[in-house]
Amino acid sequence: MPLDNDGDCSLTELISSILDRIPNLLSFKSKWSSIRVKLADLNTHLSDIPASSSSNQLALDLLLSARETLHNASSVAARCEGPSLSERNLNTQSDVDSVMARLDRHVKDADSSQRNRKSSLLNEIVSISSKKEAAARNLVIRLQIGEPKSKNSAIESLLREDDKNVMISIVQGVVLVQVRLLDSCSLSMKEKVVAVISRISTVESSKHVLIAEGLNHLLRVLESGSGF
Repeated sequence: MPLDNDGDCSLTELISSILDRIPNLLSFKSKWSSIRVKLADLNTHLSDIPASSSSNQLALDLLLSARETLHNASSVAARCEGPSLSERNLNTQSDVDSVMARLDRHVKDADSSQRNRKSSLLNEIVSISSKKEAAARNLVIRLQIGEPKSKNSAIESLLREDDKNVMISIVQGVVLVQVRLLDSCSLSMKEKVVAVISRISTVESSKHVLIAEGLNHLLRVLESGSGF
């Protein structure tokens, strides 16, 4: 994900550049081998961060911090390319250890951020689903105990629902409520009920419910001789 302070160079490109250099590093090979694994993990996590997350302060802090670490890793790698170190051995070893620790922290932060995003998305989906289920329950209640005008409005709203919302209504028991209305409503209302059941029948996964709860009632309506 490109950031302004580094032109068009993305974090993935920075990681790739360091990974390409690691096989040629002659000092602290085992440590750089561990760093290579952490870089690959970080790259995987960063690729899962959606572009829209750059507007989130926590995600932006992670990206900026990771970029700083990658630049530092590139600088330390340059000091480990030759057999003789340009600085004292202990200082460079400390810098390599620091890079490793920072990358490990970035991987954990990115993993935590990813899990939080998924949890937030799941909560949003659950919330939306709960609202739809509540609306479907309310509709079923209106069909059961509402005034004729309310029942008529509920039936018409069912005719406008998409397949997903129809299935939610089916789970809430709307088929049984509809077929019971056939015994207690006016002819015009019966025609609308049949229209709703016909609409429900277009949802493939609803057919077993219709067979179990509605088919006999529909046959009886047909036998009654209604022109509709």
